[in-house]
Amino acid sequence: MNIRNMAINAVLAAIYVVLTVINPIGTGAIQFRISEILCVIPFFNRKYIPGMILGVGIANMFSSLGIIDVVVGVTISAIAYSLSYFIKNVWLNALQYSVFAGLFVALALYLVLGLPYWFSAATVGLSTLVMTFIGTFIFKKFGHRILPE
Repeated sequence: MNIRNMAINAVLAAIYVVLTVINPIGTGAIQFRISEILCVIPFFNRKYIPGMILGVGIANMFSSLGIIDVVVGVTISAIAYSLSYFIKNVWLNALQYSVFAGLFVALALYLVLGLPYWFSAATVGLSTLVMTFIGTFIFKKFGHRILPE
């Protein structure tokens, strides 16, 4: 990885962190994480995986679940980005990312806070799906202008 790609990854991580931390409804069972729009970027170009995983890890340090949310978020990202190597359709990748987010975040919320599993899975999964589909649309339409190859 060259210096330019490292810098772009750092900027993506920083933007993800800022968008998550300033969002008053970015964590919990009912969340609407605007920063998830960025999580689809590695589905278009795999060289941005480190930046997104780093951003998710740092941003999740600020959640009420702390280190548990860091582990869960990084795990979701690592699984989704690994599977994206085999799934070439960006829409399917956004879907699988959202499903993993719903299932794993709900499990953490259930185990730590005792929140209802299926309710959390549905709300987190659906909100993530909305954000990742918005991101997929944006980067499919404008990605060549926004992100360098």
